[in-house]
Amino acid sequence: MKKMITLVFFLLAVKGYSQYNLYTLNNGSFIEANEIKRHLNSAKKTLPSAFEMTAVIYHKVVKNDTVINYINLLVSKKSSVKDSQELRFTYKQDSTFLLLNQRLPSFKLKDMNGKEIHAKELLGKPTLINFWATYCAPCIAEMPQLSKLKQRYKDRMNFIAITENNVANDHLFDFLKNKDFNFQILVDGKTYVKKLKVSALPKNLFIDRYGILRYIQEGYPINIKGNITAVDDNYFTEIIEKLIKNPN
Repeated sequence: MKKMITLVFFLLAVKGYSQYNLYTLNNGSFIEANEIKRHLNSAKKTLPSAFEMTAVIYHKVVKNDTVINYINLLVSKKSSVKDSQELRFTYKQDSTFLLLNQRLPSFKLKDMNGKEIHAKELLGKPTLINFWATYCAPCIAEMPQLSKLKQRYKDRMNFIAITENNVANDHLFDFLKNKDFNFQILVDGKTYVKKLKVSALPKNLFIDRYGILRYIQEGYPINIKGNITAVDDNYFTEIIEKLIKNPN
C-alpha cells in the first residue's frame, strides 16, 4: 500500500512538471516561458535603479497540458536597496477575469444627460468599456489617448465609459470640462462595477459584436520608461483591429 501511494505521488509530480506554460498580456499574443523571462528581464534593466519590476499573474487557464498565464507588469519603488536581478513573478487572482469569454452581464445605466442605455444596444459591433472615477489619477491621465482611439475608429466601435460618480454630487460636467474625453459616459455605475468585481481602476473591457468579453486590460499602454505609447502602435489598437475584422 505504501509503495502504491508513493507511485501515485510520483505520477502526479511528473504530470505537474510536464505542464507547458505560455504567457500573454491578453492582447492575442502568447509567449513561451523562456522568451517572456528574457524580454522582461531585459526591460527590467532599463528601469531607474530605485525601481523594481514584478510580473503579476492575474489569471490562469489550464488547457490539457498547457497553462496560459495572463500577466501585467507592476513597476514600483524598491523596498530594499538590495534587489535580485531576476524578475519576480507573483500571483493575484483578478476576479473580473472569470468573466473572460463569457457574455458580459447586462446593465441599464443613464448617461450624463439622463438617457437610459441598455447593454443590448451595444450588440452588432465591438465595444470598449472604460471604468473610471474622479479620484483615479491614472484614469484621468489616459482619457486623451482613449479619445484618440474613438477619433480613429469612429462608428466602427462603441466607446463607453462607466463611472461610479454622480452628475450632481460630483459636479461631473465641470470636472470633465477640460479633460478631452469623448466617450459616452454612463454614471452611477457603482453597483455594476461590484457585479463585475472590478477591484482596481482604470479597467478597460473589450467586447465583441455578440456581447462576449474577449479582452481585459488595466490602463492605457505605456512603455518601459513610463511614457504613453502612440495610438497606432500599441496593443489596444491591435485588439480593436482584431475585434472589428473578425466576423465571428
